[in-house]
Amino acid sequence: MRSAPLGCKNQQVKDNARNLTVKVLLSIKSTQIDDCLAQFDRDLLDVLMKYIYRGFEIPTEGSSSHLLTWHEKVYNISGVGSIVRAFADSKRA
Repeated sequence: MRSAPLGCKNQQVKDNARNLTVKVLLSIKSTQIDDCLAQFDRDLLDVLMKYIYRGFEIPTEGSSSHLLTWHEKVYNISGVGSIVRAFADSKRA
């Protein structure tokens, strides 16, 4: 089985990545978010912000409030720049 190359345009691969990332984010308790984010550099925070917004696009029950918590905490660390970079990046997650 061939693996998809990095930067693959395949929508199914992108959707699977989004679904897995959102599933992981939702599995982390609110009290553990700060510890997780302490391990991220600015670039990873920007990627995470893109996935948070992708998670908002296809909400599941209870996901929006938890993703808002993630959003707030990422914003507190990286500021409005992370939001701008997430929307300005043409290669959205």
